[in-house]
Amino acid sequence: MFKRWEQVEGEGSPEGLKVINQWFDAGGGRIITVYEVESIKDYVAHNFSFTDLCHVEVFPVVGAEEFKNFVFKCMESLNAKNLF
Repeated sequence: MFKRWEQVEGEGSPEGLKVINQWFDAGGGRIITVYEVESIKDYVAHNFSFTDLCHVEVFPVVGAEEFKNFVFKCMESLNAKNLF
């Protein structure tokens, strides 16, 4: 797996994908990578090379401040419609 990882990293990331950071599970068996992507296509293009070697899981996340602002806007909208 590490040979493939070095090969893929050597080819570079798709234009719309930026690796923020990576961590290795100290117990072995997992690599956790945080990406910033413009679209899911960029993520799939980068990780497709590993699907024959390992299970790839996706956990979409959003920053705390961005999420808080989103929730406030949703609550304001619901309040305006008397739904909350």
